[in-house]
Order: sequence, then C-alpha cells, then structure tokens
Amino acid sequence: MPDHPTREDIRLLHPEFHADPFERFRWMRQHAPVYFDAAARTWDGGAGLWGIASYEHIREVASDQILFCSGNSSRPDSPPVPSMINHDEPDHMARRGIIRRRFTPQAVRSHEAFARASADLIIDRVIERGEADFVKEIATPLPMMLIGRMLGVPDEDYEKLLHWSDLFATGLQDMPPEHLQKVVEAANAWNEYITFWFEKRRSEPGDDLISAIVHVKINGAKLSHVELMHEAMLILVGGDETTRHTISGGMEALLRRPHLYRELVGHPEQLPVAIEEMLRWTTPVKNMNRTATADTVLAGQKISRGDKLLLLYESGNRDESAFDQPDEFNIHRDPNHHLAFGGYGRHFCLGANLARLEIRVMFEQLLKRLPDVHLLDESPCPYRHGNFVLGFESMKVGFSPARPLGVAA
Repeated sequence: MPDHPTREDIRLLHPEFHADPFERFRWMRQHAPVYFDAAARTWDGGAGLWGIASYEHIREVASDQILFCSGNSSRPDSPPVPSMINHDEPDHMARRGIIRRRFTPQAVRSHEAFARASADLIIDRVIERGEADFVKEIATPLPMMLIGRMLGVPDEDYEKLLHWSDLFATGLQDMPPEHLQKVVEAANAWNEYITFWFEKRRSEPGDDLISAIVHVKINGAKLSHVELMHEAMLILVGGDETTRHTISGGMEALLRRPHLYRELVGHPEQLPVAIEEMLRWTTPVKNMNRTATADTVLAGQKISRGDKLLLLYESGNRDESAFDQPDEFNIHRDPNHHLAFGGYGRHFCLGANLARLEIRVMFEQLLKRLPDVHLLDESPCPYRHGNFVLGFESMKVGFSPARPLGVAA
C-alpha cells in the first residue's frame, strides 16, 4: 500500500481531472509527489497507477529507460501499438533514426519560407472579416500544412487528415459508444488511405517521410504494414495536435494579459523566450506512461515491478522548486527548462525543432498583421475532453479588418 495521504478527487485518467488539475497538482507536489491512484484501471487489467507530480522525479523517471521502460505502452489506458514511442532500446533509436535527419535544426530551417507563406495564407483567409475562431481558423491549419507537406500527401487531403487526427487523439475508453465508433471508422479510413500512399511510394519514392519509412530496413527487415501504419499515424498526430494547442494556448494566455501581446508587437525580438513560456504554460502533451522493470523506491514509495507510472508533465511545469512563481505567465522567463517536449531522456520529442519553427513563424506574422487582436468573449474557452493531448477547442477573436496579401503557400 502507498505510504501517503490520498484524495478522492485525484483520478489520474479522468478527463474531468485534467480539465482543471492545478490545485490538485499543487497538493500532490506538497504531500505526495509520487501518488498512487488506486481507482485507476490500466489497459492490462491492472489496479492502480502512480502519478509522478514533481519536476525532480519526472526527470528521474524519464532519464532512466532501463528501470522505467516505454515498451509496455506509452499510455496506461491503451495497449501498445508498434510505433517508436512504444519501443525501448535499441529498437527505439533505430526507428527514431529513420526520420531523425528530417527534424534537425538545419532540415527544419528549409521549411521556414513555406511556413511563413502558409501563415500569411491562413491570415489572408480571415483578415477582411475582422474576426475569427482563432483555434479552428488560425492555429489549426499551419501544423497540418507542414506535416502534410513532409509526409508528401496532397493539400486537398488535409481537412480529412485533421478530422482523423482529432479522433485518434480523443479515443478514450470512457467516451460514448457513438464517438468510439467514429474513432474505429477513422482508423479504418486511415488504413485504407495510408495503404494507398505506401504502395505509391514503394514504386515512386520521393523525398518525404512516407518514402523514408516504407523503404527503411531495421535489423535487415522492412517494417510490417501494421508497423508502417502506426509510425505514420504517430507522425501525423504528433506533427499536428501538439503545435496547434501551443499556438492557441499561447495566444489565449497573451490575450488574457493584453499588455503582454502589445509588448511583443513592439518587441518581436522577445518572441523566442516568450515561446518557451507558452510551451511551459500550455504543456499540450499532458502526460506519458512508463512501466517499472524492477522493484524500486521513488520518493519514499515502494514501486513494484510492472507498476505503471504516469509522468505528469503539466504538474512538473508548475513545480515551485523548479520555476520561480510558476503560476505566473512570464514571457521573460529565462532560462526555462520546461518539460513540454517530454522532459529528458531518449524519448524527447523528435519534432521539437519543427514545433518551435511553426510557433515562431505564426506569431511573427500575427504580431505584424493583427497587432490589435483581442478576445471577443472573456468567458473560459471550451477545452478538449480527454487525458492526453489537450487544448482549447474554440476561441473567438476580433481585430481590425485589412486587405489580404494574396500570397500562395
């Protein structure tokens, strides 16, 4: 049994918990930084789940891939699928190496001109109206335009790819049956869609991510169809979901504090530091699972072999021992060693360089072209129902109408 106080309202897998977790995270860090949620049920029928709430212990677990593995599923409530995120060494690094060179700083910089033209095109679509749903019309399109281009699929497919990505990110076990049915239908449609592109790139390889994963060999063997499908799905969802939530969440934080947005309009050179604070503040990937491979002790708690540990990145990013005034949105916070990209260790987000580029370019164009953007509704923005990759679903903003630039991405 865990040796710490408990609370009935700490339910680590419940979407309601993640909708507003900060007071409970604070309590956990103070009273039980390694907290056992006995009510949680894991995908393999296990009873109970450890929540790792402190910055220090999240780093400790994330950095030790031997004692705390990823191969038994990166999600405590879903069985592992054969993608790199659910592999340990050496398979993990071998799979990661398939596409790693395409996400280096130098490789990512080659996409900057396209990203900027795309950001201007997105703004062009709304600028004459003087108002927009920031989440749906501004934050959402850019990441899909970039990752779609890198996958090598046509831009006319982006809308359905967005729809599938949303469903894949919200396919929770406690969802209504009709929603889960939509997830199943999306998975079937994705399989049919991506199978077409696998076959096409086998015969007509290009300089794109699908070609890279289709033709690679690991330990002398090509990936199976199921492995290919899940690697491509991971690239799609990882390249789409997280960045858009940071753009929308970062803008929401700025517009709740209009003086900060005005400051960035006047001093756009401050944007790189501000972006790191947006990442800390929003933490779009809320958590990730590890499994103990041996009995151990963490923060005085006895962890048994096979126990699952949920790394609560959002709590770590509000840890008072790691950040000065962590509940303040401070665009001058520097250094800012946040956990938004998975903290530390070999599972650090492969797309971090691309995400930073997309966020920077989008905000550079927004600061320049929408200098007076403001919230049209001060009430809380609707938030995604879930427990994994989360962010705002809608945010109505207004701004002075202007003429579009007429650019083409």
